[in-house]
Amino acid sequence: MHVHDLLQRGLQRDHLTAEEGVFLFEQSSTAELMYVGHQLRMHHVPNDVVTWIIDRNSNTTNVCVANCKFCNFYRRPGHEEAYITTIEEYKQKIEETFRLGGEQLLLQGGHHPDLGLDYYVKLFKELKSLYPNLKLHALGPPEIAHITKLEKSTHTEVLQALMDAGLDSLPGAGAEILDDRVRRLISKGKCNGDEWLAVMEAAHQLRLTTSATMMFGHIETNLERMEHFVRLREVQDKKPADAKGFLAFIPGPSRTKTPYSRI
Repeated sequence: MHVHDLLQRGLQRDHLTAEEGVFLFEQSSTAELMYVGHQLRMHHVPNDVVTWIIDRNSNTTNVCVANCKFCNFYRRPGHEEAYITTIEEYKQKIEETFRLGGEQLLLQGGHHPDLGLDYYVKLFKELKSLYPNLKLHALGPPEIAHITKLEKSTHTEVLQALMDAGLDSLPGAGAEILDDRVRRLISKGKCNGDEWLAVMEAAHQLRLTTSATMMFGHIETNLERMEHFVRLREVQDKKPADAKGFLAFIPGPSRTKTPYSRI
């Protein structure tokens, strides 16, 4: 492998392998990668317009049975600090968001063993009834997988019910690293990598726009990082032509036992 050849293939929008990605990561310069990345961005979005959305993160509940090793947010069922956010609390948060120019609620939380599909359908419908213009960017593949197991249903059926209730888009939370060696060690209670990807594939088939994430800098190898990219690309390649699929990719460095306050 040669850096120049791989970069040229990247410019031609060829699909590189995970091994080729590792070689570029370890052997090419930041400037070279930035140049190729910029050229590809200009191909897909050939202008200097940058867009964004103002949103607010809010948690449904901190009760969770996933037991991720990097999370200090969750509380076990029955813990004295456990909570489920009330409608009055949502109203305060949403109205503050609107006053500050925001328009979207990023709504996520723990894997509560007693909160199934009916709870989220009722919550989404009530929020949309109160705030019809609110964009609801909510849950994520691990939560969809959790609800699906509680309901003994399918990802597609759960996603369709949530969309009918007002879900506008699905965050790419909980991807961490899409390798089960890593997931068994840091997030054993969450869905495995295959199921995370299956939820996203089902969402794309329903024309539900999603995002993707990566939590890096813990126990993963460079090859596992690149395999993560390849697996996301494979799902994006399967989306229907009229679907957006993954609209954004959000990487984030890991922070062991980060203390989250209630949001």
